Amino acid sequence: MKMRKAVGLVVLALALGAGTASASVSEGRNCGKVSVGYQGQDLMGINNFSDTSSIGLGALNGLSVRSWVTNQVGIEGNLYVGNWKNNEGDGEETNEVSVLLGTVKGLWAPVVRENSRFYVGLEVGFGSYDQQNVSGPDEGSADNGIYIVKPLIGVEYNFAGIPELGINFEVGYLFAGVHWDEQAYELDAKSTMSGTSVGLGAHYYF
Repeated sequence: MKMRKAVGLVVLALALGAGTASASVSEGRNCGKVSVGYQGQDLMGINNFSDTSSIGLGALNGLSVRSWVTNQVGIEGNLYVGNWKNNEGDGEETNEVSVLLGTVKGLWAPVVRENSRFYVGLEVGFGSYDQQNVSGPDEGSADNGIYIVKPLIGVEYNFAGIPELGINFEVGYLFAGVHWDEQAYELDAKSTMSGTSVGLGAHYYF
């Protein structure tokens, strides 16, 4: 049901954007250029694992490469890292998590202005979810796999005085799954989680 709602929102955004595209598309900044910069995601609201509710995600910070291949079509690659601790309700630390995640993001901008773009997109990625438990029956460490899928909407703004600099803000609904290490947990299990993800980035175009 959550997946259907998220996809429905993206389809609605596409439809609304397509309806205004003919009147809202002009020549945007940095078309055909490649940029390097920062991209971050706030995942603090994503902690509802299907069977391990005490485990969640924090914030990810990433090195990012973005390019507007055409005036309306863009692609982005990110390498995210994150590290945080999870606690029980009484404040006792239960585990420490580190994530290394690589993603690819496809972008389409139905509304393009001289200094801004409104876009929709889809981000997918794979990586490692390394967890070290400091208490409980699963005390120890394990290297687990993680994947994400995130439909999103966003805007990128270029300052008139510094057209090479692009600042972006994104909101999406992220679906993630963790494949637990079979040897560490004596099982071959998967957990899923989902929630709203807010992103912020800055890129310099060459």
